[in-house]
Amino acid sequence: MGKRLAEFVDGFVAPLLAGGDVAIGPPVRPADFHELLADVHTLRHIHSGQVLALRQARAQQLLADPGLPDPDGEELALWVGLYNVLALDHPERERVWARAVTWQRVEQAARYWLQLSHPGNFEAALVRHLSVGAFVDLVRHDQILSGPDGEQRFVGQEVPRRRLRWAVPGALSVRDELVPWWTSNHAPEAERLLHDVLWASPVTCLLRPRQAPPGWNPLTAAAFLHERAFARVVCHGWAASRSWIEIGGAVLGALLFTLTGRPTQEPAADLHPPDLRSTQAPRRRGSPAMAAPMAAPMAAPLALQATPIDAGPGDVAALVGALIHVHFLRVLEFGARLGVAPSSRDRPVQMFLALPLLLPALAPVLGTPLPVDPEALLAGFDTQVQRRWIEYVEHLGELIPRTVVENLLATLVPRVVKATPA
Repeated sequence: MGKRLAEFVDGFVAPLLAGGDVAIGPPVRPADFHELLADVHTLRHIHSGQVLALRQARAQQLLADPGLPDPDGEELALWVGLYNVLALDHPERERVWARAVTWQRVEQAARYWLQLSHPGNFEAALVRHLSVGAFVDLVRHDQILSGPDGEQRFVGQEVPRRRLRWAVPGALSVRDELVPWWTSNHAPEAERLLHDVLWASPVTCLLRPRQAPPGWNPLTAAAFLHERAFARVVCHGWAASRSWIEIGGAVLGALLFTLTGRPTQEPAADLHPPDLRSTQAPRRRGSPAMAAPMAAPMAAPLALQATPIDAGPGDVAALVGALIHVHFLRVLEFGARLGVAPSSRDRPVQMFLALPLLLPALAPVLGTPLPVDPEALLAGFDTQVQRRWIEYVEHLGELIPRTVVENLLATLVPRVVKATPA
């Protein structure tokens, strides 16, 4: 068992998965990575299987009985890539004498390791999400020193004791502040790597589509929706969000862009009602020991590029069925808000809200949320749910422009109906 690998697990991997304080030191070099990789087979036995236990516990927050493969070289590369992103964002980096080309090499190595992750099945993709999801949820612990001369923020660090030792009692005060790391300002190199972090985990992008990078293809994870337990997690996760309508619009807009190669038309932004505005999701209370400077410039957004692809109709059907099921879950929970739901003129949002209107054409493939047989309804289904669902669909039919429905009938429905068995 390599001592260096054990130290890396203790300082970064274990606290990342458990929600503790991760320790960030010098960046991992390619030579260091090869040394860690030589001992990757020992990950199963480090500290009596600590890594396996932490992975299993985090996966069980999503699925009752996840079947996770043993850690491998790709997962180790993902951890090292995530570590180097934080190393590039270290608040004390400016004190390290190094040429700009050195940091460029660290950035290139981190991007290479992040791009090594190509999960071939659902279990491997779920393992990638455990680390990436925890990374996105990191919270930075800052301390702010207040005094007669103003405030000074110590990013990801405690106030040095020497600053307080000779101060007049009561002249200085210290307060703590938790800052979501993902949405804070970053060093330019770390900012450019954020998209690579998300690309490494298609499951994370599917669960958090509004954070997905530009050009995200939801079909890369749509096949995982054939796993019934995971499909339930995705649908309930989308439906439970206060911004469920915007989530649906983000997924459907990305799907149509993937299928057609053309971005959906988005008119000028309309004012959303207060209850539909996006809100910041609560974040895990695990703070990296070293984090980003506060005044770093934002990287330029990536240009959207996509080519039409011949996606499997079964995967398209699974994704569309999940989006329609979100509507039904909101109706079940009295959360559809019929009076304000279609008030946005955002094109992808309108298309998402129009999906229940396509059920007559999609039912041969997707089925319907309610039984078609009236006797089945009377025997085993709440008639009040049936009434609310019918009213919901009728209300959408009155408010969604007919052109939106016709567009979906021409572009989306044929790609789903292909899934009908011959």
